[in-house]
Amino acid sequence: MWPGPASSDGRSVRIATWLLPLGILLYLAVFAWRFADERLYSDSGYYLARVINEGTFRIEHGRWVLALSQVLPLIGSKLGVPMSGLITLHSLNNVVWLGACLLFVGRVLRDRNAMIALAAVHLIGLTHGLFCPIYELYYGVDLLIIFHACYKSNRLSPSFRWIILTMCFVGAISSHFIAMVLAAGLLALDHAWRDRKLLLVLGGATVAFLVVHTMTLSVYEKSGLEFLLGFGDPGKLMDLFSPTRIAEFAVYLVIHYADTVIIAVAGAVMLWKDGQRWSMLVFITVLLILHILAVMFLPGFMHDRYREQVNFATTAWIVLVLCIRLVPVVHWRPVLLALLVGATLFRMGRAERAAAWYVDRTDLIETRVEQARSFGLTKGIVSAPVYFGPEHQVVDLSWSTSVESLLLSSKNGPTGTVSLITTQDLDLPEVRMHLDGFIFRRWDIMDPSWLNTRYFRAPTGTYVPLPPDQQP
Repeated sequence: MWPGPASSDGRSVRIATWLLPLGILLYLAVFAWRFADERLYSDSGYYLARVINEGTFRIEHGRWVLALSQVLPLIGSKLGVPMSGLITLHSLNNVVWLGACLLFVGRVLRDRNAMIALAAVHLIGLTHGLFCPIYELYYGVDLLIIFHACYKSNRLSPSFRWIILTMCFVGAISSHFIAMVLAAGLLALDHAWRDRKLLLVLGGATVAFLVVHTMTLSVYEKSGLEFLLGFGDPGKLMDLFSPTRIAEFAVYLVIHYADTVIIAVAGAVMLWKDGQRWSMLVFITVLLILHILAVMFLPGFMHDRYREQVNFATTAWIVLVLCIRLVPVVHWRPVLLALLVGATLFRMGRAERAAAWYVDRTDLIETRVEQARSFGLTKGIVSAPVYFGPEHQVVDLSWSTSVESLLLSSKNGPTGTVSLITTQDLDLPEVRMHLDGFIFRRWDIMDPSWLNTRYFRAPTGTYVPLPPDQQP
């Protein structure tokens, strides 16, 4: 909520508080429309194909917020919307979700700080992530912002408020284990332990979630948490703070996260000058925790979609603290809004530049699909790896080529369905043994009857390499 009279703001500041979230929403909507095909990259196309063929939400690893990312394409598939329309609905889904969140916190809660935070976390710090809008934590962070806005609001009835608080909190912490760090930091900012009822409700919900989730932990999550064993090795911890590692990290930040570094440093200085010493301590402590977890989980500094997802918790935390603790302060508001506008424009420029690489990637897949058709094939093998963009950023064909070729080839109807795999897929013995079957992706050899015949015709024959003279 905005403290003090609205008249304390200049007209340009008041305009900016509305234009920033609405401008980001509009840009993301146009971006999603323009690059719907490119936004099938990696996990994104995988979940769309699952929804189309299984006719229901695809939930994995107990991350129920995934359902929020699948609403529009699921409805579209039930209504028989053509494949090209489903791809567009899939691309627009997170934008529609953002719009609904903005409407709730703006019209119901009247919290413009939350509006700015919601819009900013969907863009600031993201470039490659914009082409894979399916990541669970994107939705988990949105739920945390709504949780905080509801906690601070007096515009909801007590019973409805507690329902929303509990649902948003559980939805957020179940989206990804790192969300619990963000949730703890958010509660620490507000000295939430002073609210005994809140502590009791959220503590009980957290314990219940952890008990259930621990009992149902998937193999994927177990392997993902193995990096925590590294904290028992003092050598690995010390290496994180070696001069060489710090220098490499500094260069990495300048190249890929100049916007978030600037607003993070400026935010820490403003918190200190504003006398918000506790908030500054929590801000820096959580940043340090998130950094250590990120580099322990994924060493090295090659930048790609997955790396951005690992880093997303950090960029989201920076935006959250600034919007919650500094934007409401009248004398800091113009500076912070200017920084957020600058970061937004910076990310838009980065996204437009990266879009060319993803367009080239999608064009290559579609070209290979046409080549397969020209040879009368519905199954083909293409050479990989193939990289797009500069050396310090990784955009490749990836494991999802098989999924994306299936979706893109069926845009004009099921008769055009083609399944392409890459030579990297052949590294798995299971793939080499089932070249006469249907390879949905290298880890999923599926029965062709799994395919929804409204959208796909089962590929026939054996996967064979496209002629060498047709390769790039």
